Amino acid sequence: MKKGKHLVSLILAAAMAAGLTACGGQTAPQTTAAASEGTKQAEAAAPAESQEKEEASAGKAEVTLSLNHVGATTHPYQYGSERFAELVSEKTGGRIAVEVYPASQIASGAKAIEFVQMGTLDIALESTMAAENFIPEIGVLNLPFLFENADQAFSVLDGDVGNELRAAAEAKGFKILCWMYNGFRDISNSVKPITAPEDLKGLKIRVPESQVFLKTFETLGGVPTPMAISEVFTAMQLKTVDGQENPSAIFVNNKYNEVNDYYSVTHHIFTAEPLIMSLDKFNSFSEEDQTTLLEAAQEAAEYQRQLAIDSADQELQQIKDAGVNVNVVEDMSDFKAAVQPVYETFKDQYGALIEKIQEATK
Repeated sequence: MKKGKHLVSLILAAAMAAGLTACGGQTAPQTTAAASEGTKQAEAAAPAESQEKEEASAGKAEVTLSLNHVGATTHPYQYGSERFAELVSEKTGGRIAVEVYPASQIASGAKAIEFVQMGTLDIALESTMAAENFIPEIGVLNLPFLFENADQAFSVLDGDVGNELRAAAEAKGFKILCWMYNGFRDISNSVKPITAPEDLKGLKIRVPESQVFLKTFETLGGVPTPMAISEVFTAMQLKTVDGQENPSAIFVNNKYNEVNDYYSVTHHIFTAEPLIMSLDKFNSFSEEDQTTLLEAAQEAAEYQRQLAIDSADQELQQIKDAGVNVNVVEDMSDFKAAVQPVYETFKDQYGALIEKIQEATK
């Protein structure tokens, strides 16, 4: 792992010297609480054993790939990434190793994908919000209420629509190895529970820098405020924003219970996480190794998705136990009706993909 640590030092030094900041306002995390978008679940599956396997395989590997993600070492991102590393090592007899860098050690958001593009980083597990800066078609996945449940979304991502998005990525010089999962997004704030669209009127809600997210919360009557995840805790503490929207894992890990009193389960947007590699790097491998990388990634994704699903109920209970007022919006029909103008706004850009997704989810 000395080589890996040296790589991180060089990357961070270069980034500081060049004054690099994450595109779309996504900067590397500045605080312990905001350094990861994960949760503390599944600790029984401690990463120590797999980390030892990574180090052992890296010692004899012909090629070592760096993989960066934003999650903590206890987040399903980490377990999914480690599983990918294990499978790649097993399937190649240790010829190819994957070194995993959690908690945005190398970069986060659009900057991580830019590093992949530059060849500074080999693989990034990043959000669709960050990816849409490079692969616009992926932005369709950020539309509100696109999927009813995770299984429905996985079916689409692993099917024809997912393949079409993969092709769009290749046209831009990227290879999507698989689709992992972060969860459905909910709304938290320090003012009141959200039970209907009108409850959002005038509330300043932090959102990622995505045109779809901005339009969605504008349409719902809120005041969307884009900012980096690393700035959110302080912004809510100082009342710069009233709240935020994210999957429960982020709320728990970033301790937003300290600055938010209300958590409303709205599940308004499904959050997929593509595992992205540069196409040039992918094509540098033999056809056999390319197949191995894709197979290992898909197996790891299925493992990671289940971990994320299984942890959701635990996270919600943790939020309740922390004294936060939790309400579940059982009937989302008013919200769905309210965001129809969002679909109209992006019809020209995503219309064909929206139709294919709707057809696939009937």
